[in-house]
Amino acid sequence: MKKLVSSILMFSLLFGGISIVSAEGETSHAAKASKEEKTQQRLEKQQAKAEKLGIDVTGKTVEQIKQELEAKQAEKKAQSEAKRSEKAAKWGIDLTGKSKEEVKAVIQEVKAEKKEEHLAKLSEKATKLGIETAGKTAKQLKEEIKGSKADKQADKEAKKAENAEKKAEKAEKKAAKQAAKQAEKKNEQ
Repeated sequence: MKKLVSSILMFSLLFGGISIVSAEGETSHAAKASKEEKTQQRLEKQQAKAEKLGIDVTGKTVEQIKQELEAKQAEKKAQSEAKRSEKAAKWGIDLTGKSKEEVKAVIQEVKAEKKEEHLAKLSEKATKLGIETAGKTAKQLKEEIKGSKADKQADKEAKKAENAEKKAEKAEKKAAKQAAKQAEKKNEQ
């Protein structure tokens, strides 16, 4: 089949007015051009990657850019590993013999447990304050507890102000009584 196609191609080239030698020469030239284009495209791709990572690419070859990219990626990988280790230490997880995915899964489980504990504590506080907790998230419960506490604080402040007014009224009445008694004593004398 290949021979048939190539012979048809040669036949069409011969009768089409193009010689086989010139057709072959053009293909090798096109191959060189495409090779140069490919290296240029590779350079552009590497430069784009480098710019994303904040690497200066002026006057550097593809190999130099590639080396710097690999170094930067290794640095990022080390940073993410350090972050993962830090999170694991924060949540009290042992990393020995565990893969990256296993560590992530364990961290997620521990986070979920902590969230459940937090939600349980908030639910307990909310029930003490008389707030219904059914179907509410931790954030909603927190806001309602905060609002309830603010209401209670406002009530306390209002009672304090009311008590202060009552004390002031009593003090005024007492002062008025004393003034009346003194006025009576002066009138008697």
